[in-house]
Amino acid sequence: MGKGKGKGGFSGYTCVKFLFFGFNVIFWLLGCAILGIGIWLHISKGNYASVAPSFNFLSATALCIAAGGIVLVVGFFGCCGAIMENPCMLLTYFLLVVIIFVMEIVAGILAFVFRNEVETVLKRELSIGIQQKYNTTSEQGLKDAWDSVQRNMKCCGVDNYSDWYGITSWKDHNYVPDSCCLIETALCGRMQDPKLWHQKGCYEELKYWLKANLYIVGVAGITLGVIQVLGMVAAMALFCCLRSEKYYD
Repeated sequence: MGKGKGKGGFSGYTCVKFLFFGFNVIFWLLGCAILGIGIWLHISKGNYASVAPSFNFLSATALCIAAGGIVLVVGFFGCCGAIMENPCMLLTYFLLVVIIFVMEIVAGILAFVFRNEVETVLKRELSIGIQQKYNTTSEQGLKDAWDSVQRNMKCCGVDNYSDWYGITSWKDHNYVPDSCCLIETALCGRMQDPKLWHQKGCYEELKYWLKANLYIVGVAGITLGVIQVLGMVAAMALFCCLRSEKYYD
């Protein structure tokens, strides 16, 4: 590995190599942090934030663990491929990032094309979560998530407070969680006086919040896409350099 690197191309190659390595070290550390958060949520909160019971794989716990694991693997191949100057690892890194990038694009297109169906399924799942899973021992995460949403968004139920009437946790009673109350106090949700509760449903509030913050999602998506493209370009540049005869004796 010498002749080509001893000439003018050395500084450019080395710069790309160590920038790429540094980027992937940060990427790998980010994966460790995300994975750690996921494990902490799993241990301390259970299946946290799974407001849709049939989609527990979309809970905060599952998403953090999955995302952290993927980032760790990708970052590992990037770091090792750069520092060891290993073409196979760089090619693996490139292919992994391409696969992730394509999956993100496909997911975005499908979400746009089937947005009405997604909204219908989500609304149904939210209702099922309320009716069957709220306040049960195995779904503490769902209770925490719903209480947090209702407190922060000042809403109650999916469409309105009546969604809480007669659920599994309090059959034959028109109760709501205390998090529905305008002024939250102990057992305020059992006073059976709707005037004391938030009148708006959480489903519309969640939709409004998502639309209001859509530009943030867009900027984050574009930024992530640019980073991924730059990572692919850098990986392929290093790969080509290592495979080129001018970088070998």
